[in-house]
Order: sequence, then C-alpha cells, then structure tokens
Amino acid sequence: MVNALLAVAATATLLTVCPVPQDPASTPDAGTPGPGAPARAQPEGIARHSFRWVQTSDGAWAMIASIDPAPGWHVYWENPGDSGDAPRFELELPQGWRAGKTVYPRPDVSILDGSVFYGYSRKATYVVPVLRTDALSDDPWNRGNGAERGTWKVRARVMACKERCTVANLAGEGDWPPIADDGAVLTLNGGSIGGRSLPMTAAAGGIFARLEAGKVTIEGPARGAATVRFVPANVPGMQLSLADGSPAIDGIVTGERFRIDFQASSLGEGPGEPAVAGLILLGNDPAGPCVWLTIPHPLAGPQGSLGANGVGASDDAPPTK
Repeated sequence: MVNALLAVAATATLLTVCPVPQDPASTPDAGTPGPGAPARAQPEGIARHSFRWVQTSDGAWAMIASIDPAPGWHVYWENPGDSGDAPRFELELPQGWRAGKTVYPRPDVSILDGSVFYGYSRKATYVVPVLRTDALSDDPWNRGNGAERGTWKVRARVMACKERCTVANLAGEGDWPPIADDGAVLTLNGGSIGGRSLPMTAAAGGIFARLEAGKVTIEGPARGAATVRFVPANVPGMQLSLADGSPAIDGIVTGERFRIDFQASSLGEGPGEPAVAGLILLGNDPAGPCVWLTIPHPLAGPQGSLGANGVGASDDAPPTK
C-alpha cells in the first residue's frame, strides 16, 4: 500500500502502477465554481469534488470532502486493499485550531479484477474533524468574534483508478469561521453521511475483544444483522489470515450476538501502533452499522496507543446470555 506525500497542485498525474482491483448543502462548496463562473475541468477520474463544513454533535467543526469518481472509476478507504492509496487531506487553519484524523465512511468490500478492494465506486464523503487546541471557552460558531477570523485552506491528494490510476491534487479555501450547512449537525460516533454509516466506537458498539497468542476473538451485539465481517485496517506490520479469495474475515451470527475468530500472523509494529485494528461490518447495507476496533499492542501498556480515532476494545467481559 502506498503512503505517498501530499501534493499541492490542481492537476492529475498519470502513475505507472499494477492493475488496481476494480447530502445537500445550503451554501456554495469550496472547490466548486459559483453561479456564472466558467466550468473548471476536473482531473481525470474525478467527476466532481467539493469541500464544505458542518457542525458536529459535540459542538466542533468538520470539513466534508465530497469526491465523485467518474463513471467506471473508484477511490479508496483508509486501507485501499491490494493496491491503490487512501486520500490525504492537509488543512491550514487559524491559530488555536487543528485537524483530527480523517473519518472514513463504511466502504465497499469486494474482489475486483482478482484483487482485494476497499473503497467507493460512487460518491465518497470523507470527514475531517477540526478541534480547538487552546482552553478558550468561546462559542466557536460566533462569527462576531474578531479574534477568531482568518482563512482556511485544504490541499487534498486523491487517487482514482480504473484500468490505470491517476492522482488528483485538489484545493479549496475560504473565510474562517466557515459557513456551515444550515441545520446540518453530524454525529461522528455511529452517525451517517452520504448514505453510508460512520464507524461507532467499540465502547458504543458494546464490543469485547481479546488477543491471546496471536488469536483474536471479537464478540458483540449483531444489531439485527444476519452477517458480520471484519475488514483489516492499514496498520504497518499487521498481517491477518484471510481465506483465499475473500476480502474480509467472516464471523458467525447466533441469535442476537456475533462472534469473529481469526489468527494474526503478525501484529502492528511496536508500541506506536495497535496490535490489531479494523472495521466490523454488520450486515451488507452500506448504511448499516459498522464499528471501528483497535486492540492495543501488548507492549503499549495502559498508556499505549489505541490507534486511529482513539477507539479501543471494551475492557469488560462479554455479557452472558
């Protein structure tokens, strides 16, 4: 999997790579020409893109990057699968604000042209939370606060693939504080956007997980789903045992609960990474529930990293029937 650096232009660059496995806004979108403006050519593989802002349910901000692949093209989840690359977003914000880790909605999971594919063949809606870094208690939505004024800028690197891959370097900017969609409040923990669910935390999902001698066991409520799958995250060094020809690890649903068992051939590389991380998919509907799970590395100790989005396995034993 490629971990390429961010680039800053507004062009698309043709790469030589191996074959790749194949919400309405009330304000203008940054990156989209306004009324009367000449149409701007989109990079190859991208039909449309925009950057807009919403308020989150915890009172913070979130930038929404909407990427519509051109027909027949696709873009990627945080773990792209056997090839491809996840998008990268670099935000420049006024002092006192910082961008959090990108939240990826539930992806499509399939075998495409003989290779594992995790991503989106239609609209992809990526979420970048933005949080305060200081202790000020001012209302972040108060546009009358002169000290809050400034500008925001985003540079995005998005790989799109069909028979070949291109990298689109996209950009947007605007005034700070941004103008958010009227009435749009996004729930990051288990909410939804663009017709796809956002991951809930393992604690919110009632998940119990354990790791013993390389064997991983995950249990939790099925939430009405008849199927359950585990999709591995992009963790350096982590290798899981997937069945031949399967893009994910299938679990078993019994009554109202599920269980997933698998072997980890190798764990994440050291205390800076989780031992195991991935997404639990309940059911087959893109809007159905999904749970982000990380199991801390045995070397990390109680203060060790829990991985992306700060989500960890429950410390409690699974409830008995």
